[in-house]
Amino acid sequence: MLDLLILGAGPAGCAAAMQARRADLKVLLLEASSRVRPTPRETLHPGIEAIFAKLGGLEAVLAAQFHRHRGVWIAWDESYRFEAYGEDATGAWLGFQAERRRLHEILQNAAEGAGAKLRRAVTPEAVLLDGAEVKGVRADGQEIHARWTADATGRDGWLACALKLDQTVCSPTMHVRFGWSADCIQDVDAQPRITATPSGWEWRAPLGNTRAAWVKLAVDRPEEPISRQSGTDVSWQIRANCAGPGYFLLGDAAATLDPLSSHGVLRAIMSGMLCAHLAAGNFHGHLPQDQSIDSYKSWIRGQFEHDVRTLRTLYRRHPSAELATLF
Repeated sequence: MLDLLILGAGPAGCAAAMQARRADLKVLLLEASSRVRPTPRETLHPGIEAIFAKLGGLEAVLAAQFHRHRGVWIAWDESYRFEAYGEDATGAWLGFQAERRRLHEILQNAAEGAGAKLRRAVTPEAVLLDGAEVKGVRADGQEIHARWTADATGRDGWLACALKLDQTVCSPTMHVRFGWSADCIQDVDAQPRITATPSGWEWRAPLGNTRAAWVKLAVDRPEEPISRQSGTDVSWQIRANCAGPGYFLLGDAAATLDPLSSHGVLRAIMSGMLCAHLAAGNFHGHLPQDQSIDSYKSWIRGQFEHDVRTLRTLYRRHPSAELATLF
């Protein structure tokens, strides 16, 4: 039997695997995709370096030579301004514009290097239950048993959907679209920029080599509903039962926020690390199952509520008074 079965080998799943291996747990990652789909590059804040250094993979992340940035240009509610991340005796703190495919490869390699098993192109088919307790999944016709199962499948929330866990929505409907352009955005000195628009906001991030990524968010208004074909739904949602007997929901499977929260990858990685820490505590007899579950739910709820308060403050300062009143 496995100690931890992880569905999804993105940042949350890989972080959980690496942390669990540090506690000598037997870990298997199941990744449904054989390759990463095209998506915007991940914007990683400088604080991610210390976490990568602890988990493993920092050297590979630095060697990938992702485009670095020292802050963000902001055109929102006040004068156009630049907000730097900060600096210390070693110099300016730098974030990353990381190519998602390469970042996932780095993290998956680090998880395997730590001793976790990884199976690609494997899709779960059904949950294994003993009463209300999750005991693993059936995948490719095989039953895979585990003490704990972690859902790191992102917004799809495969396990959450299979268990029919309810979501609470805490915002208007919001959709994002993304793409790439050859616009090198000369006026922002190779730094990202966020700009308020009449319907929401636009993010543009230089990638180096005269290329840039963009993300556009639109908020659904009662008199101007957004077409469902207009992008990915990123409304703020949380599953109150983000942990339960035998399972944890990681990252966006537990709680979803729109990209303006700016630290989705960091939040996902931290949720994976906490899941592994609590699973290990339970496995080694330090934490009862109920305490592991309650601790995780409390942390997810606290992080979500803090970010919701921060986001509401930002949106209420949006230059469109009509949009601001929706928050």
